[in-house]
Amino acid sequence: MDLNSTQVDLLIAILVRFPYIGTIHCEPETGTLRLVFLLNEPEQGFEGFARSFRAHLALFQQLMGRSVQASSLRMKETEQLTVLEVVRDLASITMAELRLIVQLVRDYYGESLVQEGPDVREEDALEQEMIIEALLREHAESGQERLTGFRENGRVLVFSTAIGGG
Repeated sequence: MDLNSTQVDLLIAILVRFPYIGTIHCEPETGTLRLVFLLNEPEQGFEGFARSFRAHLALFQQLMGRSVQASSLRMKETEQLTVLEVVRDLASITMAELRLIVQLVRDYYGESLVQEGPDVREEDALEQEMIIEALLREHAESGQERLTGFRENGRVLVFSTAIGGG
């Protein structure tokens, strides 16, 4: 399986498994994965959420014995929605961490978090998680295209943009 195909499959699997992730970006220049959550209410208590989020992830990383090369959290408001972005390096993120990130956002923002699609049935969730784990293990380096995955009319779509100057 070629690298870009693996990355496309990874983005699709993550979006199918986690309907609370609105958009996902794979950034080869930085070797990061950017998860975008949408909130349909104005920003509420972001600083408190950010402290709690960082503390949970730091403890998780410490317990797992992993070092993280890239991790950031930011929020920006648009006219219609509030956008919460979580950036993590692709080399060290795991399925367990993805699950933790989504759960932390869900627990804090609750009903204001936009869900784009139905919850995945438990048996389907386990299958999707096995696929994601395999794709994360297979992914050792970044491709030559910036990938963006999102949902539209009930379908998951992935677009690629060539990285210039190379």
